[in-house]
Amino acid sequence: MSSTAPTLEGLRPLERSSVALLGVIFPLIWALDRRWWQLSPDVLVILAILPLSWRLARQHSAVQPSRPRFTLPAAILLGIGILANQMTLMAFGWSWLAVSYFLPATSISPARLGCLLTGAFPWVLTDGDPIGWWFRLTGAHLTALTYEAAGYHVVAHGTELVVGGIPISVEAACGGMKLLQVLMSGGVALTALQFPRQRGFWIMVGLLPVLAWLANTLRIIVITGWSLRFGIDAAAGAFHTWGAMGVIGTMLGSYLALSHWISKRFA
Repeated sequence: MSSTAPTLEGLRPLERSSVALLGVIFPLIWALDRRWWQLSPDVLVILAILPLSWRLARQHSAVQPSRPRFTLPAAILLGIGILANQMTLMAFGWSWLAVSYFLPATSISPARLGCLLTGAFPWVLTDGDPIGWWFRLTGAHLTALTYEAAGYHVVAHGTELVVGGIPISVEAACGGMKLLQVLMSGGVALTALQFPRQRGFWIMVGLLPVLAWLANTLRIIVITGWSLRFGIDAAAGAFHTWGAMGVIGTMLGSYLALSHWISKRFA
């Protein structure tokens, strides 16, 4: 049975200082790279993962607390992230240290809890530009193939499309980073609740980026179809938001159904 995080009483003075320092560093990580505020202020909702992680650890308590392990590499990773102002490095370094020192002793594996805690940072949103570009490019390409197969004349130049004479620009806002951040943070949280110790956890986590890409690509295809049917202005209006929400809801339903099936397979 694995366990993490000894109690505060079992920590040496230096380790207690480390706990206090981690508490100070957490808000600083959010403050160091504030691009998330311009991109999506509502991403603050992912902070709910912190109390969720604590609650999950308490629900699966361990008989014997263990000493923190691999804390030096995690501290180095956190330090490099702070110096380079890289949210991803800071998120993973802080999360591993938090699993080692913050959370109650638990039978859930440290790797699983660390993965959950990284969802409390907007690292996908701030550092995911290369992924966003790939999402846009492949989404535009698949959209072009879809409407060519449907009989429309399509001209494609990277992320710029002309479908049936209507120009479609798959801009950075269509990169799917907000969607991927929501799915990675919320999806990992849902997965941790459903698979706290089962093998299905890692299968579902691995599927999250795939589902985000599928949802984003389907969103581009649907918005393009709406433009063809009702015009660009209609697609750029309320449908751009609510139509996208419908696609996201569909993909979330698919995710929940898939996780339910996998939970039965690994029961």
